[in-house]
Amino acid sequence: PAIAKKTDPLTAGLLDKSIIRIWPAELDSLRKADPNIPLIDVRTDIEFNYMHILRAMNCAVSDPDFEQRIVKLDREMPVIIYDDQSQRSLEAAVKMRALGFKRIYELSGGVFTWARDGRVMISTESKADPATILR
Repeated sequence: PAIAKKTDPLTAGLLDKSIIRIWPAELDSLRKADPNIPLIDVRTDIEFNYMHILRAMNCAVSDPDFEQRIVKLDREMPVIIYDDQSQRSLEAAVKMRALGFKRIYELSGGVFTWARDGRVMISTESKADPATILR
């Protein structure tokens, strides 16, 4: 008999095409096409306050109320998420897909890829960003 191959939730999410991995240039293109597309940093508040991408909102996937906060976004509209290296953002993407989000773009490699690509990161103390925390 054939052995059924077990697929973990992350792999299943990437296979169903609702979670789309993107690179910094693609993130720029998405934001140019729709400047209002939500950009969500799923790292902790401390990490977010230290450094994040301009106009990102913070909704930490590790917070117990992540699901209650993230569903304040329109699940029919696309959303971009990131973390530091893609582990937590992919975890968030799987949770968001289960909550009914239709199109989730995940920044491959997170802020490390963004910074390595020479792109600007800001801190909350800079006052250059009207960042919103989804609460």
